[in-house]
Amino acid sequence: MSTSPDRPLDERIRIREATRQPLGPTQVRIGMLAMTILPADLLQMNQQYGHQPELPYVPGHEGVAVVLETGREVSDLQPGDRVLPLGVFGVWSDELVVQRRSLVPVPSHAPVLQQAMLAANPATAWVLLQHQVTIQPGQWVIQNAANSAVGQCIRQLATHMGIQLINVVRRPEAVASDEGGHWLVDDGQDPDSLQQSVRQVTRGAPVVLGLDAIGGKASQALATSLSPQGRLVLYGLLSGEPCSICAHDLVFRNIEVQGFWLANWFLDPNNRQKAKNVYPELMKLATQNVLRIKVERVYPLSEVLGALAHSAQAGRCGKILLTGMHHREHQ
Repeated sequence: MSTSPDRPLDERIRIREATRQPLGPTQVRIGMLAMTILPADLLQMNQQYGHQPELPYVPGHEGVAVVLETGREVSDLQPGDRVLPLGVFGVWSDELVVQRRSLVPVPSHAPVLQQAMLAANPATAWVLLQHQVTIQPGQWVIQNAANSAVGQCIRQLATHMGIQLINVVRRPEAVASDEGGHWLVDDGQDPDSLQQSVRQVTRGAPVVLGLDAIGGKASQALATSLSPQGRLVLYGLLSGEPCSICAHDLVFRNIEVQGFWLANWFLDPNNRQKAKNVYPELMKLATQNVLRIKVERVYPLSEVLGALAHSAQAGRCGKILLTGMHHREHQ
């Protein structure tokens, strides 16, 4: 990845060969099996992300890998083991050398593509529902961008946890009425209209948490729909616009607004104990088929430009994934 964000992606990205690096005593050589294309990756390519590496760089924040080789001090992993590289940047590669502490073992019999999508979106959904406010079974939560990957995970987890969920989407064709929660179609431009629709669904019961992936005027629509003392958590930037919140909701209804970035949550020392349980819980839920994310298409890493163009298309119904050279051997 290189050069100015003003130039098209196909002029800024190229495939290159890298020399294999020797292993240090606590390092592991991994072969990437499958990698996701996340909104974070696209934001970073356009220099709009919270962390911006120096150019040129290898993109990619999430995927699943197989152990190829271990350093002499690594005794708990063997070649052929499957692992999630967590906190590892640059995973759009056939092979990587990483520290052992960055790898979480996962079952080798589970679906590769589902494991590749486990680290970011399901973890975001889990933390948003488990660690923002205390939500009792039967209480109400509202989310926008409900057909996104995070939204899909929130729906599945809310059903599992017994949470009442309102899913807001902008287009009627985005409604998945056979999946968890109550669906509303709203373009985010008229907060009062959404509030009235929400009250009809909840019959006046409190809505304690709003999950906002869009920003802009959509933030105000969710804030207005919350009950007094409710919390709005902004975790996405899909609109590219500043978050808009009415002072009336902040001052007189005591709506609390908070930003959320999963990376910061994991780095917070106060979350250290809670963070240890996130991925074991998610792997258990994935094994139980509670969590399952839709995949629209898979591209080999060599076709990354086509994959990026596909990921930017509106109206997709699933994630776009990349596969590395070791994928066929370990499906």
